[in-house]
Amino acid sequence: MLNTVVNGDTSISFVCEAPYAGSVSVCGNFNGWDQWDMNSGNDGRWYLTTPALGHGEVEYKFLVDGNYTNDQSMLVLNQNDNSSVATDGSKGTLIHTSFYSKSLNENKKYVIYLPPSYALSNDVYPVLYLSGGLLDWERSWHDKANISSVADSLIQEGHIKEMVIVMPDKSQAWTEENQGHLYYNYIANDLISHIEESFRVRSDQKGRAIEGLSIGAHWALKIAFDHPNAFASISALSCPVSEDLFELAANNKQSIIDSGIRIRLNCGDEEPQIIPVNMEFEKYLKDLGVTCECYVGNGPHDWPLWEKEIINSLKFHSFAFSV
Repeated sequence: MLNTVVNGDTSISFVCEAPYAGSVSVCGNFNGWDQWDMNSGNDGRWYLTTPALGHGEVEYKFLVDGNYTNDQSMLVLNQNDNSSVATDGSKGTLIHTSFYSKSLNENKKYVIYLPPSYALSNDVYPVLYLSGGLLDWERSWHDKANISSVADSLIQEGHIKEMVIVMPDKSQAWTEENQGHLYYNYIANDLISHIEESFRVRSDQKGRAIEGLSIGAHWALKIAFDHPNAFASISALSCPVSEDLFELAANNKQSIIDSGIRIRLNCGDEEPQIIPVNMEFEKYLKDLGVTCECYVGNGPHDWPLWEKEIINSLKFHSFAFSV
């Protein structure tokens, strides 16, 4: 176990990574802020599982060699700046962790959103692989668009079905000559295999979706067009569509059509260079016989636009999961 998790009986298994610490304890509103000593593992992590806590919001901190710290793997903090998890299924969990990519021969970080009912059920969930842009990292959708709160609200209001959302870090391989294929293998093979082995997510086409913004949208389209039978849907936010995507779509036309993958292009009305090529690409795909939709929202090539449009994206993918 690599991260703190809520268990089905409402107990919590706390995990603190502190390989050089002499002592680690956990305290929170579940134990009157007393210090409960954690047990050292052989992997640099410290462990403790509580009794069943009942339903509610649990806030906590770790005490590492006498110094208070938040749980670095859990990104959601409450209004008191404490780490926070819900044991009542009222909100999702956002975990920051990593895995080893064989294609890149290095550890790669990612953020994963687990929906509200994940800890309290044995259900298997559809999964969206969601990338940022060239200047972004795995935490960008959390730091700049508050993705967990957006997903929680849409789920609570019944606008989308519960889904897992995986937000990977990018790789320099994409920018290096003759190394780009390693980046695509990292996402399409290594990351997806790791997620399907480590979490309760669907492994069929109708249970997977992929999306990105800006150059990340280009990456997502390329992966989807190369592996159309792997995804139910692809959405591209503010994509700088290049000639290679036109060529790839033409070369893989029949497999894209046969797969039934749903395709959505989305840009803002203050993206004068993005709008024409997205509309051209939509027409091109339709002329090939590929179903596609293109929508122009309000805003520039920046996070205020993407924070708004991800709402429509999540609804789009949720519908694709239901078809």
